[in-house]
Amino acid sequence: MPSADQNFVHLHVHTDYSLLDGACRIDRLMDRAAELGMQALALTDHGNLYGAIEFLNAAKGKGIKPLLGCELYLAEGSRLEKNGRADDGKSYYHLGLLAKNLTGYQNLLKLVSDAHLKGFYYKPRTDIDTLARYASGLIGFTGCLASVVPQHLLHDRFEDARKACARFVDIFGRENYFVELQDHGLAEQRKIIPGLLKLAEEFGLKTICTNDVHYVNASDSGPHDAMLCIQTGAKIAEEKRMRFDTQQFYLKSRAEMEQIFGEVPESVTNTQLVAEMCDVTVPFPKGSERYPRYPLPPEIKAQHTPAGYLAQLCVEGLRQRYNFEHASVVTHPVVVERLAKFENLPPGQKPSAPDYTGLTTEEELVVRMGFELAIINVTGFVDYFLVVWDFIHWAKSHAIPVGPGRGSGAGCLVAYLLGITNLDPIRFKLLFERFLNPERVSPPDFDIDFCMRRRGEVIDYVRQKYGNDCVANIITYGTLGAKMVIRDVSRVHDLPFAEADRLAKMIPDELNISLADAIAKSTELRTEIERNPVAKKIVDQARVLEGMVRNTGKHAAGIIITDQPLDDFVPLTLQEGDVTVQFDMNAVGKLGLLKMDFLGLKTLTVIADAVDNVRRTANPKFDIEKIPFDDPPTYALLNAGKTIGVFQLESGGMQNASKLVGISNIDDINAVGALYRPGPMQFIPDYARGKKDPATVTYPHPLLATVLNETYGIIVYQEQVMECAKVIAGYTLGGADMLRRAMGKKDADAMAKERVKFVEGAKRVNDIDEKKANEIFDLLNKFASYGFNKSHSAAYAVISYQTAFLKANYPVQFMAAVLTAELGNAEKVSHFVAEAEAMGLTVLGPDVNESREMFTPVGDKIRFGLAGVKGIGEQAAQKIIAEREANGPYADFDDLVRRVDSRAINKRVLEHLAKTGAFDFAGEARKSLFDRIDAAIAGAAAHARDRAAGQHSFLDMLAEAPPKPVPVSASGAPSPRTSSSVGGEPSPRATSAAASAEFPPAELLAFEKELLGFYVSGHPMNLFAGLADAIDTFTEEQLLAQGDRTEFRLCGIVGNITKRLSKKDNRPWAAFTLSTKRASTPLNMFADGFAAYGANLVENAPVLVQGNIIVNQEGARVNVKECYPLDAFVTGIVKKVTWLLHPSHRDTAAFIRLLRETITKQSGDTRIDVGFLFDGRVAPIAEASHALTWKLTVTGFQHLRAHPAVAGVLLETKRLELKQDRRWAKRA
Repeated sequence: MPSADQNFVHLHVHTDYSLLDGACRIDRLMDRAAELGMQALALTDHGNLYGAIEFLNAAKGKGIKPLLGCELYLAEGSRLEKNGRADDGKSYYHLGLLAKNLTGYQNLLKLVSDAHLKGFYYKPRTDIDTLARYASGLIGFTGCLASVVPQHLLHDRFEDARKACARFVDIFGRENYFVELQDHGLAEQRKIIPGLLKLAEEFGLKTICTNDVHYVNASDSGPHDAMLCIQTGAKIAEEKRMRFDTQQFYLKSRAEMEQIFGEVPESVTNTQLVAEMCDVTVPFPKGSERYPRYPLPPEIKAQHTPAGYLAQLCVEGLRQRYNFEHASVVTHPVVVERLAKFENLPPGQKPSAPDYTGLTTEEELVVRMGFELAIINVTGFVDYFLVVWDFIHWAKSHAIPVGPGRGSGAGCLVAYLLGITNLDPIRFKLLFERFLNPERVSPPDFDIDFCMRRRGEVIDYVRQKYGNDCVANIITYGTLGAKMVIRDVSRVHDLPFAEADRLAKMIPDELNISLADAIAKSTELRTEIERNPVAKKIVDQARVLEGMVRNTGKHAAGIIITDQPLDDFVPLTLQEGDVTVQFDMNAVGKLGLLKMDFLGLKTLTVIADAVDNVRRTANPKFDIEKIPFDDPPTYALLNAGKTIGVFQLESGGMQNASKLVGISNIDDINAVGALYRPGPMQFIPDYARGKKDPATVTYPHPLLATVLNETYGIIVYQEQVMECAKVIAGYTLGGADMLRRAMGKKDADAMAKERVKFVEGAKRVNDIDEKKANEIFDLLNKFASYGFNKSHSAAYAVISYQTAFLKANYPVQFMAAVLTAELGNAEKVSHFVAEAEAMGLTVLGPDVNESREMFTPVGDKIRFGLAGVKGIGEQAAQKIIAEREANGPYADFDDLVRRVDSRAINKRVLEHLAKTGAFDFAGEARKSLFDRIDAAIAGAAAHARDRAAGQHSFLDMLAEAPPKPVPVSASGAPSPRTSSSVGGEPSPRATSAAASAEFPPAELLAFEKELLGFYVSGHPMNLFAGLADAIDTFTEEQLLAQGDRTEFRLCGIVGNITKRLSKKDNRPWAAFTLSTKRASTPLNMFADGFAAYGANLVENAPVLVQGNIIVNQEGARVNVKECYPLDAFVTGIVKKVTWLLHPSHRDTAAFIRLLRETITKQSGDTRIDVGFLFDGRVAPIAEASHALTWKLTVTGFQHLRAHPAVAGVLLETKRLELKQDRRWAKRA
């Protein structure tokens, strides 16, 4: 154990928060500092204070005094000037600072924040004037080679160095400015030491020596060099790259520093003097001390305190929510007596739990409201509730959808009365103490769901209300995870990508797995390290860098709100243009700041769009908040498993669970949502059994029937654990919440104490013996880890019900909203189009005269939105729609090209509109439009120029219209004009007959699939009409309802292929979808099947797949074992074709002749029979003396099937036989 380094303190230290420059993880840094016996240590990261709170807590944990500082960037001139030299040209200097006291720390916050918000130019920079303004309480240093004074000395400008030194002495004061000596073996450093010593003598300044610490141990110089290459994108082998020229930038011992600076020994001991000068205590307040105060309007402030105003709002909420007069209830003597317990309490005294015995529902509401208000008041969170109420009230008043609740906050009656939540906690039996426990106060936490599209408006309102300087986002840090750091280090060592990828994939796919754990678990990785020195070097360096901060980001939902400027408490930066706190959410919580989660929930946007569609097309007065919870079509839909698009219930497993349970009320939705998770999923059959046959329900104790009857004897919710403790052992709900927390955290010490309390309480309250009490305690302990937050699941059950109601009652409007929400995601659009079509709805392609920006209901159909066409975008769509609404529908393609600004609709936009049929109403072939786009654009430009020049003449108006091309349909046949034509006869500018030729049908469909995500004018499976249905063993809907290991056969079009590697043995497999005209089904082809048939898995290819269904707790999964090209496989799978003819059709004889000719030309193994169809009955023709056979082909079959004499076709296919799975064969 080295001797204690009590006379030396490192004052220049960079952690990994000096992004991709410092390679000191704070935990390892503190371990080494403690090992060296250091009494204090400084933090001076480049330009930020990202790691300050982590550093502070880690140092205290090791008994080391933390010194908080920063190495700022100092602009040459004003920090506001954003020009001049770039990063490598050094338009800034370094400046080392330490906070001497709390004032200094607060000024450091100001300097760092200002540098990020106002001075950022390549780096966050301050300037000399700003430094002077905030210098109080700070200690400054002459700094490293990149600092002002050393740079002047290095370039032999001693007089400039003297002037700079004098300025800093004037700013900091002689006692707070130190001359910093460094020697890492660099000639430049040694060159300037004499000049630095001369300045120290001249100005009477003390010297200190520092090591510019960038990594912990001397052996870490290699990993640090790799980190520099990760930062700059360079390779280790490159000569001309950023590098540290020596390996001396580590945390050296006092002895090493004394050896280097032996000629200036006071520079070593003076570091201890600096440490003693620093005494910063960062405050960590508890409760609501730093929460914003709600600004009461003057007219309210004259009459109410904040607590009084909150109570008034709640009374109004009682009238609105429960439709009764509060005054008539509060005068009841019993209510008055019980409310009195919550009023005029001494400071700090918490009210006792309310007694609801003998009260009516209305009286219970008032007493509970009084209790909750008392708790909110005594814990100091009145303003918090008012702040939340205010921005939610603003959002609702501006028609911004807000979720019914999220998390435990939905259990608060006050929140429901205020409109913060929209879920009746009395109806759903939710507990306030689960949200705000009066016996263990921790800050309440409302997480609020907003419409995804308009969430930003609410945040903007909050910024405006409390000030931009009081509202900020929260930073996030991306770290070097195990696989990422292996890939990064491999790249800088120039390892081929395939090798790097192979090495990274040896790491098991476990969340947050460390390299140490990966090496322990992966034999393959250990073997590779042992046999391959390159792999060993990469892994060794990666283990040093693993877990270090790689980049910063912005928390998806977290917002900080204060009523004082944020940079009084925390440093600020910019992320994606938004002011952001430099501390992450954990550090922010420790500092006592209010964090609000403004979450964007896409489903709320779907509901809002669906409601808007309903009001516009079906029911102008429709209100989603007033729908009944007993709607039969809604429950019929849920129990049929038709839940695609329904919030939380659309997975195959959820569909099966819903059907098994037989959902009949909102409580069933709540329970299924809570149970469908790993662990409690096993109890879904028990819940279903109890619901269908109440006689099978049992309870752990008869007293628990009142608590568990709603879930048929199963403990589903955390709140039930609390209620059970209350009923059995006499716990208060606050105490029961503490029991639940102890159980959930598996806190052994707390659990032992709670067990004694529980057993004693069970005996005292209900005379339950010790054995039974322990059994119940153990049962609660088991379910506490399984149980779900009922408040959260109930709130989300409401959203699930609302989406199911919309789908069941307003399918067109709902599916249009669902599709709109997935605009831009071709895979999801394809999936939901298939679902819409399975529901019997028609999804029409884009039309410049009918489409809006998003998907729109048009009668009983859905019209594709213009912004959803790939490559068009919102701006072009808005321009097209705005012009149409201002000046009427477009007559044709040329009319649109002339009328819409060419800056909004370029050639690519027109190509995509033409290819997807957006001008089909005008009757011109899509290829004709496509071929003449350039000419149309040129003509429109000339037309615009002529109009601008005033050169139109009367003769222009009389110009003869050019000949019109023959309109054709998507199939290439002549096409009549559709009913959506406008503006008289179309007038396309085709110049030849060739212009009217259409794209081949397959190409048309390919364009639609590419640009829209689905097929509009047809389907590739049309080619297999009459064949595929006979070959399929089940429809897609039937397929997912089959039992475990049921074998199947299915035809369709391959799409959305995603190739992956198996976790077990790194073998390739694929996930893909198989689309028919009815639906799109997700399938998996695992490693064995992929090895044998993966070559047949081609995007947009028609195939026949065979496999089996795997059913487990997560639902049904379709496992493909074989895959064949459909057109080639049809011949071998159809055994017999029976042609059914119209009995009196005039062309029957012609068909028989055609059939004989076909058989003669195409002999094969498929049996042919012919019969007549009489009133739906088949009458066979007498069989020929010998069997008729032919070689069935898809084109030959369709040619015969299209004959007018054919009334129908019957097919007999071969029995499904999968090739034997060798894994099962081994077991036989």
